[in-house]
Amino acid sequence: MARSTTGKIRGTYDQLSRTEKKVAQLALDNPALVSEMTIKELASATGVSTATISRFVKRMNYANYREFTMALAHTATEETPQQPSSFPELAEGDSLATIANKTFGFSISSLRATNEALNEKDLARAVLKLINSRNVAFFGLGGSSVAALDGYHKFIRTSLNVMYHPDYDIQLMQAAKMTDEDCAIVISHSGRNHETLHIVKELQRSGVTIIAITSYSGSPLAQAADVTFLSLTDEVKYRSEGMYSLISQLTILDSLFMMTILRISSRTNKVMTRVRNVIEQTRHES
Repeated sequence: MARSTTGKIRGTYDQLSRTEKKVAQLALDNPALVSEMTIKELASATGVSTATISRFVKRMNYANYREFTMALAHTATEETPQQPSSFPELAEGDSLATIANKTFGFSISSLRATNEALNEKDLARAVLKLINSRNVAFFGLGGSSVAALDGYHKFIRTSLNVMYHPDYDIQLMQAAKMTDEDCAIVISHSGRNHETLHIVKELQRSGVTIIAITSYSGSPLAQAADVTFLSLTDEVKYRSEGMYSLISQLTILDSLFMMTILRISSRTNKVMTRVRNVIEQTRHES
C-alpha cells in the first residue's frame, strides 16, 4: 500500500511547525500548482524560507525538493473531478437532497483521506501483535465508545480473547490487569481525553502494546502508542467533527478485523461458525 504525497502530509500535519503548515496547506489545496513551482517560488508564495521548505520535504521522507514535487505531480494527476478534495459547508437554505449529498460527500472524503494515510508496515505490525496477543482489549470513552464496542463486536467472532466494557472505572481496572503479553486498541478522536490518557498510562506501566486510533498525529495518545492509525477528514483546514472521524475509525477497525481473520482463518473458521449458529438459534427461538 503506497501512501500518496497528500496522504503523508495529512498524516503528519498536526506535528508540523507553524511555518511548515503553510507549505503543507498550499500543497494540499493546489498539488498541481505546487508541483510546478521552484523552491524559491514556493517560498515566496507561502512566505517562508527555502530552509523551512527543505525541512518540510525531509519530514515527508523525500530526498530532495525535486523528488517531492515529482511525487506531488503524480498525486495531482490521480485526482479526478468526480473525487473532489473538499466540500462546501452545509447551509440553512440547502435543499434536503443537497444536505444529503454534502453529508455523504464529507464521509466519503474522510474515508479517502484516512485510507491515504494508512501505512502497510504499521498495519502489518498491528495485525501481527493482535494475532499473537494473549488478550486484546478495546478502550474508548464518550463518542469513541461506539467504535470500541464495534471493534469488540467484530473481534469476539474470532479465536482471539477480547475484552471491552463501556464504564471508565472498569476500563481502568482492565488496563491495570493487563500484561506485556496483551494488546490494547485505544480510540480517541482528539487523543487528549484526560480519562483515556489515564488508561494509557496504566497500559504503559504494564508494558501493554498500544494500537491507537485518533485524528491527531501530535496528540498525547498518538505519541504514547506503539502503532497509530489516523482517522482523518479530507482537508486539515476543514472541521474534523467526531461524526466524520467515527466513520473512519469504524473502517480502520473493520480493516484490522478482516486482515486478522484472513491471517488466522484456520483458527477462526470454527469459532465464527459456532457464533453464527448460536445467533441463528436465538433468532429462531424468538
